[in-house]
Amino acid sequence: MATRVRPRAKIRVSPPSGSALPLLSIRLLLGSVVASATLAACSGVNLHIGSQRDEPARPKATGYGEEANLRTLGGSAVFGKIRVIDRGENGASLLVSLMNVPAGAYRIAIHETPNCSSPNAFSAGPPWAPPGHDPLALIPIQYTTGEERVEASIRIAGLRAEGPQGVAGRSVVVYTGRAITPARPDVPNATLACGVFQPTQPFSF
Repeated sequence: MATRVRPRAKIRVSPPSGSALPLLSIRLLLGSVVASATLAACSGVNLHIGSQRDEPARPKATGYGEEANLRTLGGSAVFGKIRVIDRGENGASLLVSLMNVPAGAYRIAIHETPNCSSPNAFSAGPPWAPPGHDPLALIPIQYTTGEERVEASIRIAGLRAEGPQGVAGRSVVVYTGRAITPARPDVPNATLACGVFQPTQPFSF
């Protein structure tokens, strides 16, 4: 007698009903984002989701300074450092440290150009000061000394270490006498030393 083969039942696989499929998709999407963020953190790549905004540059904190190492001029033996340290929004401190200073009066002035190659500081350009200040009277120091070493500190309103009111990218010149004499090419004058301002580490005074 012939054997009768029954047809196999067809099994249908239906997608999950209701909101199961959208929920599964959301979970997969979140997993992908988390994995991407983890990979970016490990590889040092910044991952930005959404719009990216450029953050404004933050100003340097109080204590940022510029320092000029002085080189001798005009046959003098004067050397040392002059620092300008920011002190809040109203001004800066000028710190003077000089060695081998001859007896008598001397003056200090900031100049426009960061160049001390001339033997009489002509390469430093004209005296400079922030807006509203007299370049020849910005630093009110007229010392008369009989000692070889000079240490001084003075607060100057309106002066900064950097920016439009700053000494960054400028030079400083030390003069003998009570006046600041303009320099002319190859003409000896009353300059003692010159230095170009460079960034320095914060100081605590």
